[in-house]
Amino acid sequence: MNEMPFPKPPPADPLPLEIWLKRTDRSEAGREPFFRGRDVEYGVYRSAVTSLSEGIVGGGTMVFEGAPGAGKSALMEECMEAVRRHSTPEAPWVAVAMEPDTLKSPPAVVRAMVNAASAESERLREMASSTSVAGMLDDLLDLARKLFHELSERGGGALGVSVGGRSDDEGMPASWVFQNASPLLGKFHIVVCVDEAQNIPITGNTKGVMGCLHRNPQGIPLVAAFFGLSDTQNVLRECGLSRFADERVVTLETLPDEDAACAIRSVFDSYGFTGTQETREVWVSKLAELSQGWPQHINRVAVAAARVICDNDGHIDGAHLEQALESGRERKDTYYAGRLAAGTHDPVLYKQIALAAESRPEGILPREALRGLTQSALQNSQGNFDDFLTNALHAGLLAQTKHLPYHYQIPILSFGDYLRALPVELP
Repeated sequence: MNEMPFPKPPPADPLPLEIWLKRTDRSEAGREPFFRGRDVEYGVYRSAVTSLSEGIVGGGTMVFEGAPGAGKSALMEECMEAVRRHSTPEAPWVAVAMEPDTLKSPPAVVRAMVNAASAESERLREMASSTSVAGMLDDLLDLARKLFHELSERGGGALGVSVGGRSDDEGMPASWVFQNASPLLGKFHIVVCVDEAQNIPITGNTKGVMGCLHRNPQGIPLVAAFFGLSDTQNVLRECGLSRFADERVVTLETLPDEDAACAIRSVFDSYGFTGTQETREVWVSKLAELSQGWPQHINRVAVAAARVICDNDGHIDGAHLEQALESGRERKDTYYAGRLAAGTHDPVLYKQIALAAESRPEGILPREALRGLTQSALQNSQGNFDDFLTNALHAGLLAQTKHLPYHYQIPILSFGDYLRALPVELP
């Protein structure tokens, strides 16, 4: 065991400049090459997986919430990379990326874990330093192949499970499926990571899977981490996860100014852009300010600035700063336009909400105030307030506050400015 288990992995290698400049969104690649900050959030993750390594199983489920663009997926990639680096042939670990829809099928969940364990066994087999360890990994690979074949090719009937005359995925109790896989998966420490967790389907099967992931994994040492929007806890409660562990729920907010500046500075350093130190730091400061510490915006303004710098033969000078900032503002507005397009109602409604929020402390609107603002529009469209609210949260137009009773706010300051400036007439 390392003296400090699961240290934060070193930064990912930057992409080749010509490839990075073509990126239009942070989700287009795996690990974020200029990921910075999130030490507190990562500390929560490290505490949970360290407890797992010490034999504490069950109840340590983690939830990382935040608005779109807050860096949840990037944090998940860092967490999974830390597990991969910690895994050894003698003490194998595996991180499993799980799609939300998978959780409605117990066999599909276990298949994903078996597949990931098999891939990790193959990777570790190449690193094995002794024949005994290599043989153990070969045995795990054989067991994984057999189990995966049973789950994938034959279905529930081959496993001897029949509930109510059914032998398909929906008829297989999650506890039995997990227990059947424990001879293999019990040899690993497993971290299950679910991105976009607000989209987990709420079914009876999901509740069974959630019980295994959270409370009783049937002899499998595992911990689960859910990454989702601000209403993820509500969805998890409906899926049967009624109580969250202390200090295991985190809200991802804006990064501190220095972390935003550090990310942009690392772009300039990685690609060898030239210019005086003083001028470089002016650019870094202005771009970090424009990003407002929002990870999605840090990437967008950094790409915009890098394109301007490349057009200037890789040189950073004062004459092109305003051009870079204007390009960054345009890329932010493009992002906001995409968020707005995901809304289910006329943009004028969201402008009204933004105007009302402007006069409130910290821009926070109580639920009833929000209901009143939307009442007329919903009546005209024969819409439902709960459906409107869910869409607004999932489109990133609103974010839910941390504590009951829930209130709502526009997640990014400059997004509120964008909505208030929309060229649409109020009713």
